[in-house]
Amino acid sequence: MKKILPWQKLDNAATIFPLMSGKHNQNNFRMQVTLSSPVDKAALERAINNVLPRFEQYDVTLKGGFIWYRFERASSPVTVGDAEEWGMSPLPLFEKGGRTFRFNVQGCDIYADFFHAMGDGAGTGEFLKAVVFEYLKETGCPVEPEGRIITTSTPIDPGESEDAFHKYYKPLPLKDLEVKSMQGSKAFHIEGTRYEDHGTECVQYTLPSHEVVDLCHSLGCTVTEYLGAAFAMAVYDGMIRGKRKKTRAIQLFMPINLRRFFPSSTLKNFSLFSRVKIDTKTPPTMEGCIKIIHESLKRDTDKALLQKKICTTVRAEVLGVMQIIPRALKRLFLGFVNLFFGKGKKTATFSNVGIVKLPESMRPYVTNIHYSLWPNSNSPYTAVVVSVWDSLNITFNKAIKENDIERALSARFVADKIKYAFSSRLWPGVKKKSAARG
Repeated sequence: MKKILPWQKLDNAATIFPLMSGKHNQNNFRMQVTLSSPVDKAALERAINNVLPRFEQYDVTLKGGFIWYRFERASSPVTVGDAEEWGMSPLPLFEKGGRTFRFNVQGCDIYADFFHAMGDGAGTGEFLKAVVFEYLKETGCPVEPEGRIITTSTPIDPGESEDAFHKYYKPLPLKDLEVKSMQGSKAFHIEGTRYEDHGTECVQYTLPSHEVVDLCHSLGCTVTEYLGAAFAMAVYDGMIRGKRKKTRAIQLFMPINLRRFFPSSTLKNFSLFSRVKIDTKTPPTMEGCIKIIHESLKRDTDKALLQKKICTTVRAEVLGVMQIIPRALKRLFLGFVNLFFGKGKKTATFSNVGIVKLPESMRPYVTNIHYSLWPNSNSPYTAVVVSVWDSLNITFNKAIKENDIERALSARFVADKIKYAFSSRLWPGVKKKSAARG
């Protein structure tokens, strides 16, 4: 067993998240697992605390150092809360002992909220799969890992805790860094009536995976290209079409899992993004959007270009001046972050996580899975796609009341003869009452 360290550095991508986060503006994402029977809260707590020693890099709290934030070992066990009470209230990131994740339950649903500094969806998804697997064992379900679960007895791979950005970093001359291509340009910004008390509406679509795949085959495109185009057209049809004023281009941020191109077993952050730009000077078409997304992803998944982008992101961290500037002053230097992630540089994030691969023995007990990103001041609208079994799930988290985008997307699915189930729920942004922190 690898020696457990009392503290650890944040990975390259994670270093900026605490500096960009405030009480009601956090870079969080949610994973929702729906079981076939009501969740036993006590059994889930046991499962989480049984699994955490195997995922030691997640058993941490956030601590502010003089130069950078760091992770320190957590000193208390995790407790599970009630989803109705906590809603989508902020994580206690900057409170003493506050963890960087939270588990809540309601009925048959497990809600796991993660601060992005912990890792990306690929890494934390492995942790969540392990927790659900352990929970099913705790409740007497006959499940087997089948090579798809990191169990408590799975040997630790040192690569799980590596900073893959630094692993693949190669110093480049300043002239070769990809600053301009990552910077982008001003984009159309979705605006509307904000919910009170930082509330968030969660809108979920569930589609039959095989129907979507068959449609994409007939169109000669991928699922990501079709759904990304459908979302872009919904933004245009719902928010722009028919308006007299000129609008900027729709720009979608589409995450790229770098593990596909640079081998790594890291459970930390290891992803970049493709910036998809759809001009609105003339009305876009579905076919045109599919083509633009195809070309953008092809361009941005070129390995040589990705290598340059890795070097660009790491270079910003390893600059000598960044190693001596006190953390309290680093916020003054966040202007460069707005070059990449500023409010005006994207319309929304659209992410297709892909297929969550679970053991077949878990099929009777896990009925569905949804992933979502929390909206924030930079992006009041987010969209995430994930598939499990034969369900393809799209989740919008939005901070505004208007539903024009959903209406336009629903009309698209009807026109394309795709069946779908639809649900919507408003989550409070402030917890309803005092609760014990896990």
